[in-house]
Amino acid sequence: MSRIEGTGATIDDKFLDDFLYFVIVVNDRPWYADLVNYLASTVVPPQASKIQICKLKSDAKYYIWDDPYLWKMCSDQIIRRYVHDSEIRNILFLCHNTLIRGHAGPQRTAKRVLDSGFYWPIIFKDAYNVVKECAECQKVGGVITRRNEMP
Repeated sequence: MSRIEGTGATIDDKFLDDFLYFVIVVNDRPWYADLVNYLASTVVPPQASKIQICKLKSDAKYYIWDDPYLWKMCSDQIIRRYVHDSEIRNILFLCHNTLIRGHAGPQRTAKRVLDSGFYWPIIFKDAYNVVKECAECQKVGGVITRRNEMP
């Protein structure tokens, strides 16, 4: 509790949302929930082993928690926003399917995502899967050859 000088009023310094993802059901928790809880309140998960706690503390120096987003300082010294699983598909589709020079390959699609300021751990794998599932890219990309065409 803090006192405001001159008014006699008190301010409650304790906030209920210190454990940001602690109450969420395990299936709906993002993969970075333990990291965010550590950054926000320096609390480690109770079921974590000593090795997991050391890794969590080691990784935490590359992350910044700015409510409601988690940011990471990447190796190229650019700060990028971590994306929740529900947003990944839309971001990849928009970066792959642009009006100017659209339907890029997986490497260029991942580069566009990184240039847009987003990041998640398996970005290149997800970009490859999006390009592989794109019907227009498969038609143009040489999957249908002259040998397969009707005479």
